[in-house]
Amino acid sequence: MNPNLTPGTRERSLHYALLFCLVDVTLMGGAVYLSNSLALFSDLLKEATDLLSILAAFLTVRAVRRSPDHRFSYGIGKLENLVSLTIGLCLLASALWITWRSAHHLASPQMAQGTIPGICIFALYTFIGYRIYFQTSQVAREQPSAMMESQARLWFSKASFDATMGSALLVAHLFRHETWSWYLDPLASLIGVVFMLHAAWAMASSSVKDLLDATIEETTQLRILGQLVQHLDDYDRLHKVRTRRSGPRIYVEIFLQFDPSLLMGEVQKRIDKLQQSITEIIPGADISIRPCTQSPP
Repeated sequence: MNPNLTPGTRERSLHYALLFCLVDVTLMGGAVYLSNSLALFSDLLKEATDLLSILAAFLTVRAVRRSPDHRFSYGIGKLENLVSLTIGLCLLASALWITWRSAHHLASPQMAQGTIPGICIFALYTFIGYRIYFQTSQVAREQPSAMMESQARLWFSKASFDATMGSALLVAHLFRHETWSWYLDPLASLIGVVFMLHAAWAMASSSVKDLLDATIEETTQLRILGQLVQHLDDYDRLHKVRTRRSGPRIYVEIFLQFDPSLLMGEVQKRIDKLQQSITEIIPGADISIRPCTQSPP
């Protein structure tokens, strides 16, 4: 995690993605108007879903940045997880609709016409989509968040979907007078459905885990334990470590037993030193160290 990143980094990333989707929906809408392709129409539906999803994510990130109040003293970070679940449901609904339309076109195939503008758009947006995916993945690694991880998966699915659609339409156009090529349009839509279902499942599974307050990833826990080992002389016994994530924030509770002969002032100094060392390796984490004499339930 990079401590030099400003709090608005995720918001800027989503802002650029939102602008891209607005242009994407506009251009793809024009391509659909000029064509009878199911793949193009399906992609327009998917792009509209992506636009609504990213808009929701953008508004959610802005809301989560607000300071906690008396009603939500821990903030509203879990709103990110709820929005991620909603995004997954939107993708699932789109995938089911595309599957139904593809089955209809496979039963009654027809030549796809007017697809050249759509092929050009797919080629351009495949390049842009993968570029945004790599940028969003980097932000997600530096500022861990269910929302940004969901967006990275969304953009990977989107770019892969565009590459599949563009390739299928290009082959169908080159061999448009061959009957077998008429099946490529609905088949490409079904391949795109696989990417959409994969993204929907990944979003839902990661979001539900954090909603249930699952323990954070093992690598971060090992880094916390490493700091506890380095300060082994500052306490008598480690009883328990509890971790959870709420949106972009990580909460860590450490239950330590100290020498009973120590004054509270000395215990507090040791707690402060340990909190500082853990915060240095996990910037922005909320670290609570609780003195205790037995393991909590």
